[in-house]
Amino acid sequence: MIATLSAHAMKRIAAALLLTCALLAGMAAAAFAKGADDPTPTTTTEAATTATETTTTVPEPPPPTTTTVPSAPTVPAITYGVADDNGKYADDGGAWFDGMLTGANLTEVRWTLAYDPANPAGIDELPFLERAAPQAEKDGVHVVLALYARPARVHNPAAFCGWAGQVATTVAQWGIHDFIVWNEPNTALYWSPQTVGSPAGYEALLSMCYDTIHAADADARVIGMAVSPRSNGPTQTAPIPFILGVGAAYRRSGRLLPIMDQMSVHPYPNPNSPTDGPNIGYSNPDFYGVPNLDRVKQAVWEAFHGTGQPTTMNGLTFRIDELGWQTITPAALYPQYYNHENVAVVQQQTQANDIAQAVERYFACDPTVTDVEWFLLVDEPTRNGRDQSGKSIGGGWQSGFLTAGGQGVSTPKLSYSEDASLFAAGRSACTGGMMNWAPAAQGKKARKKVKAARRR
Repeated sequence: MIATLSAHAMKRIAAALLLTCALLAGMAAAAFAKGADDPTPTTTTEAATTATETTTTVPEPPPPTTTTVPSAPTVPAITYGVADDNGKYADDGGAWFDGMLTGANLTEVRWTLAYDPANPAGIDELPFLERAAPQAEKDGVHVVLALYARPARVHNPAAFCGWAGQVATTVAQWGIHDFIVWNEPNTALYWSPQTVGSPAGYEALLSMCYDTIHAADADARVIGMAVSPRSNGPTQTAPIPFILGVGAAYRRSGRLLPIMDQMSVHPYPNPNSPTDGPNIGYSNPDFYGVPNLDRVKQAVWEAFHGTGQPTTMNGLTFRIDELGWQTITPAALYPQYYNHENVAVVQQQTQANDIAQAVERYFACDPTVTDVEWFLLVDEPTRNGRDQSGKSIGGGWQSGFLTAGGQGVSTPKLSYSEDASLFAAGRSACTGGMMNWAPAAQGKKARKKVKAARRR
């Protein structure tokens, strides 16, 4: 962020002071509700991995892709929320969580839901949904479900999509109609093994789930891809070739219907430099970060233009359902955390600035981006993904707007109040012109990628 304060920044600071006062009153009013002191760890999709990748600063924004703001009817609204399962698991059904969420002008939550092949006819977490989903509906929180299977080697389209249709039928009663089909299928952590056939395998599953979910719920929105932003070797397929591979399989299938109504992306910073701000992307053209979403748009266009699957040129939008920056958690201030931190972290003010920059310079200015779910609302208490005995339990993220612990323990970080006014502002938070992206001519390298993907 720049050193001097703009008029917009002054407005954010003033709004933050007002919101902090309101927050203190709201926390006192909500004190009677019972919350989970140490809820089930939120599912995290970014495991600690290493990647031999350098970063590069990308101009903000590039002049060729920016124009003046189009008329209001041409630009869809943008909504903000979080990816966090804490409310789903809370003893109070998420009442405290929902109150804290909406207190920062965040109105969406993404929950994960896993298919269990040992219980193919059931929904393992149905009791949690029956408690938390009506509460979210009452609180005006829009719920999105990310559906995938455990273990990662289980991805039979008929079995999984039959279950997904059952989920869609069940949750419609609570106004839940958005379904992300799978999570990071370009990683072995979620789709195993990763082979040259993985994109085609995912395309077959996504196609079947599209039909099954829509048959179960006429109001459903099927969200595809949810691709990890990079590759670290044989356990991950780089996202751009993965998208091209899915498109090649779709074209070979002869399908005339779409396979997704929206596309999910996870533009995390490079894990080798996790403190990079949103203006720093990946130098590898097969990877993407916040300033590299044009690469994803180009890959989608090359993969699907001229078919029954819309691209961002004719209606496809992006949902960013994971992104965050981890903050410092000094033991003297926050005794609820445990174990030693295993990655580089930022100060709370830097986190607030990074989120503001991502909103003001990128997301609010990109008509393709209509939904953003930050990872997380409430920090996870383990700093390194292990419990206090040293056993691996996953997670280890301190990228929330609140510190760990839940009701009576969690406290707001600076981002909670400082960025709330931006979330409420919607497209008005954009500090520059709206991005007006158009596909580039397909170069020699791109043509080779498409041909190689189609042969797989």
